[in-house]
Amino acid sequence: MTQVPNAEAEFERIQVGSLVDQARDQIRRNILTGQLRPGERIRDSVLAEGMGVSRSPVREALRLLEQAGLVEKTNNRSYRIPEFAPEDVNELAALRAADEILAVRVIATKRPPLDTLAQAIAVMVEAGDDPARGLAADAAFHAEVVRLAGLPRLMERYRGLTDQIRLVLRANEAETWNRSPTIVDSHTELLEALRAALDGGDTADLIRLWENHVLRGMAAPHMLNPL
Repeated sequence: MTQVPNAEAEFERIQVGSLVDQARDQIRRNILTGQLRPGERIRDSVLAEGMGVSRSPVREALRLLEQAGLVEKTNNRSYRIPEFAPEDVNELAALRAADEILAVRVIATKRPPLDTLAQAIAVMVEAGDDPARGLAADAAFHAEVVRLAGLPRLMERYRGLTDQIRLVLRANEAETWNRSPTIVDSHTELLEALRAALDGGDTADLIRLWENHVLRGMAAPHMLNPL
């Protein structure tokens, strides 16, 4: 009997361009949106049928996603979506804090314009009760901080890290959005502290604030001793 993809997973027929990239993007999207769930097994033949391509680009796409930590290979050569324990959140929180703190230290030295961070906060305000938009704006703010540092390797590492963070938070039901003054205010406070550091303020205060924001936001405040 022919297997069919999970009824909730959504795939589109691939027409042109890089088959591997398109297959990877579609599988990644279904993982990060929860259509493919932690612990769920997936087979390249089933995915290939759903996307209307051969198994070869799907296999390569799965290999790339395995490197990114979004799928893992099982003993019978199929793949599954990883299941995460609470301690995984602690590790990812510490790694995220390290990357973002490096970024803000570089920004404090390079002094680039920070207008795009203010724009991300404005989107948070406008998100209202839309969790997808609110979470995207939150993630965009922090990704933009890393981009402003102007370090391509850091950006690439952080991009892979944030995919794992989204997956592990979703697995532990910790990715939530509830618009409140606190959320907007906390990001505004980060931006103001960053601006102060660019104007000659105390970078140590900025680092302490940023680390606390990241660790508490991922429910891992005790992972590192306060600076």
